[in-house]
Amino acid sequence: MIKKLTTISALILIGTQLSADGFNDNYLQVGYTSSNYKFVDDIMDIKGSVELGNGFSIIGRYSRETGEWSDPGEYETSTYTGIKVGIGKAFNLNDNTDITSSISYLDYDLKQTRKPNCCSTTFNTSGETDGYIASVGIRNMSKNDFETSLQINSWHGGKLKSKSNEIEFSVIKHLNDRLGIGFRALHHKAKPSVVYNSDRSIRFKANWTEYGLFVRTSF
Repeated sequence: MIKKLTTISALILIGTQLSADGFNDNYLQVGYTSSNYKFVDDIMDIKGSVELGNGFSIIGRYSRETGEWSDPGEYETSTYTGIKVGIGKAFNLNDNTDITSSISYLDYDLKQTRKPNCCSTTFNTSGETDGYIASVGIRNMSKNDFETSLQINSWHGGKLKSKSNEIEFSVIKHLNDRLGIGFRALHHKAKPSVVYNSDRSIRFKANWTEYGLFVRTSF
């Protein structure tokens, strides 16, 4: 899937000179997301984009993900800190519709705490994983200033020993030229993967769904 999406993105980047005119890709966005992933309950993130011209933009995201759960015999918590940086390209199909594509690099730091029920000792572990994300999607702006988008993301990791795919939907109501509020939903599906940390390897099946709200300011 990653090869197909990367190829599609590359062909679009090379093969067309069209650029998006009906959308503003200069923005800063702050959001909160709830997840049903075992290791993550809440996600706070800051996302931004700066237009470079001809439909190109620099994109970035900082996220902090926290979770807590109980396994047999112990209580655990986790904190993921992620940074994503990439380049996007939008292509205008008509006055209200774009095809979007992007390729990004992602780096995650993990901190995990385990406290066995048998005693007061706490065990702390940490780790890091990285990878690349290729995305292709479509977005539309309605006459009443609702912007909807559907996007497919494909992950391929360095230390993350699996490929995974996501489908993401979002809708934004632009209240004016500067301010918008939005909703997003995402489903992530992956084969079992391994994350390496300081003292052990964690193998898990990473399938989950997210629902979130965000506020966007454009400039």
